[in-house]
Amino acid sequence: MDGVQRDFARRGILPLVPASQPIPAELRRAPFTTSRAAQLGVSRYVVRGPEFRKLFRGVWAHVDLPDTLAHRLAAVRLVLPDGAFICGLTAAWVYGIDVQDRRADLVWMGTRTGRRLRDRAGCMSREITVAAGDLQVLDGAYITTPLRTVFDCGRWLSLVEGTVVADALSHAGLVTAEELTAYAASHRGLRGIRTLDRVIDLMEPKAESPMETRVRLLLVLSGLPRPEAQIVLEDDFGFAARGDMGYRAEKLMIEYDGSGHWGQLAADERRRSRMRDLGWEVIVVTRDDYYKWPDELVARVAAKLRERRAPSPANRA
Repeated sequence: MDGVQRDFARRGILPLVPASQPIPAELRRAPFTTSRAAQLGVSRYVVRGPEFRKLFRGVWAHVDLPDTLAHRLAAVRLVLPDGAFICGLTAAWVYGIDVQDRRADLVWMGTRTGRRLRDRAGCMSREITVAAGDLQVLDGAYITTPLRTVFDCGRWLSLVEGTVVADALSHAGLVTAEELTAYAASHRGLRGIRTLDRVIDLMEPKAESPMETRVRLLLVLSGLPRPEAQIVLEDDFGFAARGDMGYRAEKLMIEYDGSGHWGQLAADERRRSRMRDLGWEVIVVTRDDYYKWPDELVARVAAKLRERRAPSPANRA
């Protein structure tokens, strides 16, 4: 490292790194820690570059490494100490759910009540009362079951993100509202049960993506009626289209548009065109609508509901 690079490092500025620096095969085929990369001669500046993505604090993966259950588990095992189990937000992540939480870069690990583990950088430890049936083993790592994961996330996360986890695992057929209700009834003394009760009321197993859940809850928590999920429309020939959510009586469909691929965009537009041909109004919601202009989105849906409930001039006459 020359004088300029050392000056950059002192200031916390990442210097430009030659793109030709070879990447060891080990770092391409599995998750790894920053310290392991350094042992292989790869600096933290390269690890923080465009060839890698951050999984947790100090844990990385090559951008071309498939995002699979096995690789997610391998990433957690790099920092999970003996005697701990995966729980909460990290368990949800292992099951394939990307939750939005400021603590998402920490590995959430649980220990049985009365057994403390020394704090470890990049980890958040919780003492949890668990029964044998609350844990299972995946690829050699103990992890809370889907039912226990929803139970914990519904208590520990925000109402919206807890419902995201409940929707996803119920959609996958791993949890039902009835199972969660019964489990909660036998654990009424634990903190956060009231929030979990609301999650159970709001969960929707038909929701097919976290953003569908977030948009639905934005509308409901803003005072609008709960939209029906995954509405199937038919014409004279049978199946015509299926929409993310909507209001059947008003023929108002709400679609979350999360795809940027031109082929998918074209297919979505053809599907929405069939909806309009059947007399449905379609509101397309983007990521920016949800995160930047949520109030405007709610107002738009509310206005369309009022408009489509109003009697037509012919009926008024």
